[in-house]
Formats: sequence, C-alpha cells, structure tokens
Amino acid sequence: MGEAVMQSTSKSPLHGLRVVDVGSIFAGPVVGAMLGDLGADVIKVEPLAGDDVRRLGAQKNGVSLWWKFTARNKRLVSLDLRHPEGADIMRRIIAAADVVVENFRPGKMESWGLDYASLSKDNPGLIMLHISGYGRQGPYRDFPGFGTLAESFSGMVYTNGQPDGPPSLLQFPIADQVTALFGVQSILAATIEKQRSGLGQEIELSLYESLLALMGNMVLNYDQLGDVMQRRGNRSKSSVPRNAYQTADDRWLVVSATTDSIARRVFRAIGRPELAQDPAYATNQERAARADEIDEMMSEWARRHTLDEALSILQAHEVATGPINDVAQFFEDPHVKAVGSLYEHLDEDLGKMRMPAIPPKFSRTPGEVRWAGKREIGKDTRAVLQELGYSDEDIDSLAERKIIIAA
Repeated sequence: MGEAVMQSTSKSPLHGLRVVDVGSIFAGPVVGAMLGDLGADVIKVEPLAGDDVRRLGAQKNGVSLWWKFTARNKRLVSLDLRHPEGADIMRRIIAAADVVVENFRPGKMESWGLDYASLSKDNPGLIMLHISGYGRQGPYRDFPGFGTLAESFSGMVYTNGQPDGPPSLLQFPIADQVTALFGVQSILAATIEKQRSGLGQEIELSLYESLLALMGNMVLNYDQLGDVMQRRGNRSKSSVPRNAYQTADDRWLVVSATTDSIARRVFRAIGRPELAQDPAYATNQERAARADEIDEMMSEWARRHTLDEALSILQAHEVATGPINDVAQFFEDPHVKAVGSLYEHLDEDLGKMRMPAIPPKFSRTPGEVRWAGKREIGKDTRAVLQELGYSDEDIDSLAERKIIIAA
C-alpha cells in the first residue's frame, strides 16, 4: 500500500490491515474508528446523501460532532449500493480488503448481492462482522436495532435508577460502544486465526447480547437464586458503604467499600473507629442490613467537609474514593492533564478540538488520531477507485450518472 492509502506509520499496530466500514448509528462505525485509531486503513462507505450521523446531535460550523468522532481516521467513499454498478464497485473494494463491518438490518447486504458467500469467493480470507439489535436469526431479527432498545431489552435499563423511580435510560449509547469493543476483539481474534488457516469467516454480534455479557452476575443470580435485580440508585447489594455523598461545597464524592477491610478504613476515617471492631458491621452482608444507617452517617460526615478535605482524609486512610466530575471538571483535573487522557487535535473545520485519547497505550507502536471525520461527502472516492484501477474518465462517468460522489 502506498502513502496515500494508509497515511500512518508502519509502527502503528494495525498498519496494513484494510477495513471497509459500511453501516451507520453507531456500533459498526465505532468498530471502524477503533481499528483506525490503531493504524488500520478504514474505508467508510456512505450513501450519496451522506451517513445519517452527519445530521445527528450537536453541531458546530454546520458539522456534527458525532460525525467528527465516529468518522475519525477514515477515508470517505460515497456509493449508491442500490445501483448494480454501485454494488459492483463495493465488491471490488471488498475484494481488496481484510475486514468488512456492517450493521444494517439482517438481509440488507444480501439484497444488494453483497452476501458473505459471494464476497468470499473473490476473497477467501475476508472477515465479515455483522452487527444488529437482536441477531440474524429468531423472531426479532427484523426489529429496529437501536441501542436504546437493546439496553432496555437486555435488563440493563430495568436495574438503573432510584428504587422509588422509573427505570432510567442512559445518556450515551452504551450498547453500541460495548458491542464495538466486542467487535474489535472478535476481528482481531479472527485475524490471528486466519494466520493459521488462511481463511476468513463471518462474525455475528447483537447489541443486547453484548450487554448481557457484562451483566453475568445478574444472570447467574436469577438462574441460581431466583433473584431479580432491582433498582438501588447508587447503592450496591454486595458492597456497603457504596454511594454518592454531597460535600459542604456542593460537590459529590463516591465511596466503594467492596471489601470488608476497606469498610473498616471508612469507619476509622469518619471518626467511628469502634464500628471497625463491631461484629455487627464486620461483613458486607451485615452492613447491607444497616445500609440506611451507614449512608446517613456517611452523608452527615461528608456535609461537614469540602470535597478536597473529604478526599484527603479518606485517601489518607486508603479508602476507595474519588470525585464525581461533570465533564468541565474532568477537563480541568490535574491527573487528566498529566497523563494526557484528552487528545488535542487541530481540525481543518473546527480548529483545536479535544477528544478522548486512545485508551491502550502501546510502548512501541502507539495509536493515533490522524484526522477527525472529514466534512466533504466522497472526499476519498476518487483516490480509492484509482487504487482499484479505475481511470479518471471512469470515475467522472460514474459521478455524472449519480452512482458515486467523487471529490
């Protein structure tokens, strides 16, 4: 691959891996973004009108910030896959790729003639990841597959909220993000397996099953004990004290006494050392029966201290504690600044912008955000098609007939 293809260094962990990202909100494109962070050449294929993410959420200077985030490190190709020539271009793009990620409703790729059986004839090593709300089989396969629905169906939303309130939906697409992590994991595993067999394979992920995998204790507790997990607010049935406590300066801190030894340290820190020796408070089971009493004790103590004072005392006693930050407070936190948890990027549309840094920190082969999502639809169509052998005359003809958009 030439410089125009990768635009990343050979030191990137996934340098040389070519990924075709064809999908939209949100899990599929996030898989592509994560692979791109690690150096993969990600070709984002979107319709002529542009991906729906371009029109979603907050915007600045007419550009969706979600698009800037999910389309980072991707080359943009615009095709009409409903047109036979558009689908044929897609087949040629995939024939030169290692991985395809799609999250349409089950059957959509097949309707364009882009099923795995056909694609793998030209590319036996192809790895194809399918993401949907409920999977490609079963009575719910054709239902809309948005993350909110998966979060609700899986049982996660039912357990989230205050005990006397309704189930609470989350403010960010956790089902899509978690499924994307499983997607990256599965693609890397399939890539390693292909080194042995020489063959690719299909991978299927559903949004709700990805969440279910994170809630193993909920499943096992019901299966073995008949226990239906209920909403408990910020409390935990198995860790006491575990809650959010408001401080004298109207900030919030969290304490998590996962182990009995941490609970004893909490009691000493708040000036109740006698409870550290009291058998009635010795285990999480005993403390759970006294959760109201302990939380009132903790709340009263926290209200007498500022956040910094409370954290200083608790940390001096080696209590598991920390601040509850809003995003502005997170941006200003000295630890965040010291370790570089936010990546500063100079964007051609928005100027200086900060995004979450790439979480895995490789000692020799770090990932990088080479560019945020490009604004122009079809920005890289011409370059990608030229790599496949199309002439400028071919590309101009396809654009004139509205099969592609080419910058």
